[in-house]
Amino acid sequence: MEPHSIIIASDELCRDCQACALACSLFHEAECSLTRARLQVSKDMARYRFHITICQHCEEPACLDACPNGSIRIDESAIVAIADEECLRCGACLEACPYAAIFYDPRSDRYLKCDWCSGRVKGPLCVELCPVGALAVGPRAATQEVDHGR
Repeated sequence: MEPHSIIIASDELCRDCQACALACSLFHEAECSLTRARLQVSKDMARYRFHITICQHCEEPACLDACPNGSIRIDESAIVAIADEECLRCGACLEACPYAAIFYDPRSDRYLKCDWCSGRVKGPLCVELCPVGALAVGPRAATQEVDHGR
């Protein structure tokens, strides 16, 4: 992975198979659970459209600035991650994220966000397993301005 690369989501290609979310939760939580994934697929069934919400690993992350004790950090690969053991569970990061890409898991009382499958040599599992190519790794410059719904 090159620094400042992100996971680019193509809503037009997504078919809501949820392979990305199931792989994510299995990798991180050792169970297949749509609610425990670090990305979410929302549905507009009237128009048969889907929207993939995933952390953009911002160059100047609002979540990092909002965290009162510094438990959100940027690593050498520009991945923004939450240090669970230091997190106060206050929710400031969730409220600050302009992409709505931080999720609260009540079962574990943790805030979850994409960490590029930290420790996985091949990179993000969701990208590898998406059967239609709706997720890809690419440079930040390849992203488009989006309406974040906030």
